[in-house]
Amino acid sequence: MKIAAIMAGGMDGEVESGRIGETVATRGGTLQWFYRRLGDGVPTSTNGFDALIVFGGEHSVHDPELKPYFDGLGECIRRFHQQGKPVLGSCLGCQAIAYAFGAEVKPQGFLEYGFTRLSLSAAARTDLLLQGLDEQPLLFEMHSDTFDLPDGAVALMSGDQVPNQAFRMGTTTWAFQCHFEVTPHIVDIWNRRELIGNPEKNQDDVNRMIQQTQQDFEQYQQAQTLFARTLMNRWLDQVEAG
Repeated sequence: MKIAAIMAGGMDGEVESGRIGETVATRGGTLQWFYRRLGDGVPTSTNGFDALIVFGGEHSVHDPELKPYFDGLGECIRRFHQQGKPVLGSCLGCQAIAYAFGAEVKPQGFLEYGFTRLSLSAAARTDLLLQGLDEQPLLFEMHSDTFDLPDGAVALMSGDQVPNQAFRMGTTTWAFQCHFEVTPHIVDIWNRRELIGNPEKNQDDVNRMIQQTQQDFEQYQQAQTLFARTLMNRWLDQVEAG
């Protein structure tokens, strides 16, 4: 399996792809990275690729300076989707998929951070990736934007504070707002990059959030890892079947 991997933010894919990258490697697949920060652009063709993964990042789909980039990424997502090659999006990647299919991506007015109780929809009970999984999983979140569901989307997960948390387009494209792939090490990298010492963030609040999340990892990481590996293996089954 050769999978195009889009990194629109500042992350290092080899270090920060977490359970996603780990599971792809375990299955013998290869991620070919496309870094916006390095000027890589996005694939202009699906030739040579079996699937597409769009990872998270600190940027916003609605940033006017990045509109040309996300317009191009939207074309890329639609191209893979139209050719029936599986697509997976996480966080910013989820928002990019929503944008690609005509939905609005917008600020939600607060940072949703830490392990969050989500609810699977009725449709998720028969979804190829989610069927049989915990119907109210606790999964890690770190985002300040949200999105409307595109026309034709099948809602798969919801949250109390942020309603739209996951959806599917057709039978081959999945989008997840949560970061089910993370480990404590990855979250520590993100905290240092985006929260600790950030003059726009109340550092007392930041310290409280980080301490709570460290405790939550001890309690919820095992279940999240099982969720991530199950979901990724099922997605990779679709890639292999294609």
